[in-house]
Amino acid sequence: MATAKTSKKKVSPKKKEPLPHTTALHLSIEDGSHVVGIGNLRVMLFNDDGSWFAQGLEIDYFAQGDSMEDARERFESGLCATFSEHLKTHGTIEGALRVAPQEVWQDLYANPALRSYSKVSFHAPQFSNVFSGIQYLLENAA
Repeated sequence: MATAKTSKKKVSPKKKEPLPHTTALHLSIEDGSHVVGIGNLRVMLFNDDGSWFAQGLEIDYFAQGDSMEDARERFESGLCATFSEHLKTHGTIEGALRVAPQEVWQDLYANPALRSYSKVSFHAPQFSNVFSGIQYLLENAA
């Protein structure tokens, strides 16, 4: 009588990939232009009573819109305007680089869902509005 040989193979749990670090880059060009790059910024998106909200995590910036897309667009244009103002006033974006308050992070840990985007912006004296490196987190995604 033949017997089946069984092997017990340990299956190690799948390792989670570490989250990429958020990066901010600012280059001043001799002609007065600026290049600003934001990489791997996470933004939590959530709906409350029909209004959409976008809250930056690694950069504490907040925007509200009538739709998810509107909130995203307002977040990007508002963050660009904030950087532009910091560049005009201080010559750097450093003052805008503050993390969100603890209660925002607690909301994230309670219910994360990810949307990822990346952008780079070029700020000539007229200050253009293009970003990437934003990871949107949709709260309560089904």
